[in-house]
Amino acid sequence: MLGAQAHEKNAFLSELNPPEFAMLRTHLALFEMRAGESLHYFGDLIEDVVFPHSGLVALTMPLHDNPGAAAMLIGREGIIGAVAATASAPATSDAEVHIGGAASRMPAAAFRYVVDQNLVIRRRLARFTNAMMAHAHQTALCHANHSVEARICRWLLEVQDRNGSNKVPLTQGTLAQMLGVRRTTVTLVAGRLEAAGVLKCRRGYVQIMNQQELARHSCECYERVRGYMAAPPSETASAHPADVRERPGRQAL
Repeated sequence: MLGAQAHEKNAFLSELNPPEFAMLRTHLALFEMRAGESLHYFGDLIEDVVFPHSGLVALTMPLHDNPGAAAMLIGREGIIGAVAATASAPATSDAEVHIGGAASRMPAAAFRYVVDQNLVIRRRLARFTNAMMAHAHQTALCHANHSVEARICRWLLEVQDRNGSNKVPLTQGTLAQMLGVRRTTVTLVAGRLEAAGVLKCRRGYVQIMNQQELARHSCECYERVRGYMAAPPSETASAHPADVRERPGRQAL
């Protein structure tokens, strides 16, 4: 069973009221995520829903000829496998641990049952799912339109947010895999950023030396993703008709 305070390290669990958390608690078990471990593969039936308390997991869309690229990074702000579990559907990505950490997991069938029984949990999951979809769409746009340098800076900032440290324990090879580019390309870009005093590359990790400059070299996708994953509005928040603004380029009927 999950410890009394451990759930506070995962944002989804910590936002639940005591009655809702009690429905999940008896099914939750702590475990250690290890770097390089796969929580599930594309096409797998989800056996467990995972709530990270620390560490970092990349959801990657695999290709036949190469590992593909990361569509999303998930740390203690999120959940892994929840969407497929509630839909009783196969996983739509690989889920690989890039930074080890603690997590809780519960059987997919138990999670599905709790979601079906509790409206509050179902609504929170729906908001989280919406944020995940927005994140994935933003990443697809980013891969298609922004330079490798901007994308590297964006990923480093996102990892720093989740890891809580300027020391990012990722190799250049891992960054290349996450971005879907050659390692030599990452090495060249990292060299330019290091020469500019933005970061230092060491064996097994990247040290962020100037966060403001790193953000300047990044693209707007970083701030947009931060907005998507920020705390959701309250249960009672709703748009008032007077607050609805007409979109540019559209005419009222």
